[in-house]
Amino acid sequence: MSTMTPLTYQSFNGTFFDDINSYISGIISLVFNSLLIYAISKIKTYTKSVRFSMYSMAVLRLAFSITTVLTCPAIIYSKNIKSLYIIKNGYNFPTPLGNTFLSLFVAFIVMSCNGPAVQYLQVANLLSKSSHKELSKTISIMPIVVVVTSLILIFFGYIPPLYEIHISSFLLEKLAEQGETAFLIITVQLTFDSTDENYPFQLFSQICTLFILIIMFISILIVGVCYFYIRKQMKNRFSISSVSTKSQEQLNMALLLQFILPFITIHIPFYIIVILPFFGIAGRILADRFLYLFCWCPAINPILVIVMVKVN
Repeated sequence: MSTMTPLTYQSFNGTFFDDINSYISGIISLVFNSLLIYAISKIKTYTKSVRFSMYSMAVLRLAFSITTVLTCPAIIYSKNIKSLYIIKNGYNFPTPLGNTFLSLFVAFIVMSCNGPAVQYLQVANLLSKSSHKELSKTISIMPIVVVVTSLILIFFGYIPPLYEIHISSFLLEKLAEQGETAFLIITVQLTFDSTDENYPFQLFSQICTLFILIIMFISILIVGVCYFYIRKQMKNRFSISSVSTKSQEQLNMALLLQFILPFITIHIPFYIIVILPFFGIAGRILADRFLYLFCWCPAINPILVIVMVKVN
């Protein structure tokens, strides 16, 4: 595959709207996640484990936004090759570094889906009669465990392998125009054909996608169960007019909004961008539009927390 010398600033989708969208959301994320970290430090009623969990989520959201700004990712889907490409746009980096940023971008997407479930588990554990500090510590490190596990699976499943791979003609044309860049490959086929050497079934790619889906579905399940459990515990432990009840209701609503946000900006776009191609349903323009939503999750989330949770 022959390519020209990489441009200093690459644009594989033919428009700078994606890049501007990434930069603006990144600035907003930097400002409000920093404000949230400061606000959390002023709340004296939070336990150490809850405080650590909120700090870590804010820092991970900041890292998410940084990787988005550095990659400005674009989507290309090839029906013939049965592959989905997540390509790095923007300022050119060495390919290994670009692959690292893209891998972090996808890992942070998974983390954003897992984050609200972790915070719900924290609150549910605090309200439980058999609350355990050790369990709370375990819950606090879940986002980090999810990110690390995702990175390992992405490394083996999505980063182009060392052996020769078949790339779509459209991507080859773009690489010839813009020069080499980092990209991830998601194999979107469900069957293995040993006689077809052109379209190998990549087991680790499928495992990685399955892991992401499992995390998403478990997160939805945890949020649903914990939401009703928290309401039940508040009803049993506090009077209707108590200040504690109102405070917990406020927190419960804030947590619910923090789940709804990633559900709209990450869950639904992921299903459309990654899952639908498994069934032969895909559109590059539609995928690009939904990709815009990913970067707004870490930017809007801290704003919701700051607005909904009263700082004492």
